[in-house]
Amino acid sequence: MATLTTEWIELLPVFGAAKIDFADSYLMQEQAPDLIAYALPAVFILALTEFLLSHFGTHKTYEKEETMGSLLVGIGNLVVNILMKVVLIYGAIWIYNLLPWRMEMNWWTLIPCFVLYDCCSYWSHRISHFNRFFWATHVVHHSAEHYNLTVAFRQSWVQHFKTVFFIPVALMGFHPVIFLVASQLSTLYQFWVHTEAIGKLPAFFEKYFGTPSNHRVHHGSQEKYLDKNFGATFMIWDHLFGTFQYEEEQPIYGLTTPIGNKTNPFVLNFHEYRDMLKDVKESDGIRECLFFIFASPGKIYRHKLNRDQQPKGAKEIHSKTTAIVLMIMLLLTQVVDARPLKNTERLPVPNGKNLLFFLQRTPDANTVVYELNFKEDGQLDPEAPVKGSWIRYEEQGRLKPLTSIEQKFAYGVKSKALGNEVFEIRLAAYQKMPMYLIKSENDQQYHIYIKDEGRNHLLKRVFVKVKGGSFWFPKVVYIDLITTNSETGIEMLKRIAL
Repeated sequence: MATLTTEWIELLPVFGAAKIDFADSYLMQEQAPDLIAYALPAVFILALTEFLLSHFGTHKTYEKEETMGSLLVGIGNLVVNILMKVVLIYGAIWIYNLLPWRMEMNWWTLIPCFVLYDCCSYWSHRISHFNRFFWATHVVHHSAEHYNLTVAFRQSWVQHFKTVFFIPVALMGFHPVIFLVASQLSTLYQFWVHTEAIGKLPAFFEKYFGTPSNHRVHHGSQEKYLDKNFGATFMIWDHLFGTFQYEEEQPIYGLTTPIGNKTNPFVLNFHEYRDMLKDVKESDGIRECLFFIFASPGKIYRHKLNRDQQPKGAKEIHSKTTAIVLMIMLLLTQVVDARPLKNTERLPVPNGKNLLFFLQRTPDANTVVYELNFKEDGQLDPEAPVKGSWIRYEEQGRLKPLTSIEQKFAYGVKSKALGNEVFEIRLAAYQKMPMYLIKSENDQQYHIYIKDEGRNHLLKRVFVKVKGGSFWFPKVVYIDLITTNSETGIEMLKRIAL
């Protein structure tokens, strides 16, 4: 017992290390060897050797344009790492100084630090495959259709977003030098596994360590290989969490949807962000918008496939429904203090000669109105012919302008002149549904129309029936679109039951 106590007392000095003065950070940079810089000559010699063997041999693992793309991405990544080095060092010091259990810089602490770092690397890697936001920081690494050592150079220029996954290791209290060395060792280890020149190693290594065979599986695009073998140095994490797969048939490398441009490093690094923005712009509402940003790439692909195969009519109904629901969800954020009307089916009806249409819901007492926007000279503003405002009935009917955020993302409208005093109007919250501001020949007044089956329908009112649910997630029973047929003048109610 005395021996155990003595050993524990001897370990105590490991903790409680002094804080690091930021002014001395340059000393820490000298203490932390730049292992990657030292290894670069060997890295390039090995890659060149593999390239020459491929060029003069029968097994072709290099392709000219793709190799050039890998080299350009790698050079850009080196520049980014140089710029980020100081930021990462200061961040590591800042976290270290916050902790009361700071460890002294003992090299034996590198062992537990490296193991824990590898565990976090597994989860960082795995989440990058199941979350599109982080997949966009990783997709460049999987875009090569040939598997060779230069694929290791394909590291995203924005991969430092994933530093957040390694904060738990920093919070353990390891000295910043130890933390940074562990990071470099992990990066260097992963270089040699990107090759077809090495076959399968003895069973023990294939089962418990990252090997070229195991990582070839990870880069395979076959169904059985997708989202497997996320481990960097150790495969134990894949065994524990059910993502391990041995290499069986020859993997087919690259993305399930290949990239056309194989050389441009900007396309390789940012094409997923471009596609993400396109999907967000075409989304049917906040829910689908967030889905396109944070869902897994596989689910997004299947969702878009099903959506494209959906009948046109069904998609239009879905789009209109989603647009209105989105507006109502946004409306909820403005009515925390709203009190129910005594008769929720008889809401006040706004009026005014410039009123185009309005939106109401139960049990909110407030209304969003859309009116013609005239300049001081009395002429319709061609740049912004329609404006939205609140009618706050709980505040004596005070008219309140939309905030800049509401105008840009929620209730504001965007307009485009089509000529002949016709404007296309689209809600900022949902730009896929066009409305048309047209001057009627009958009364020479502007009105808002929605086209349905080739006919113009005058939009007057949108009413949403809410019953139960919660503040943020109300239960919408139905949505009424009150329109008037421009040809017959008959008022129609189109109810969408949800």
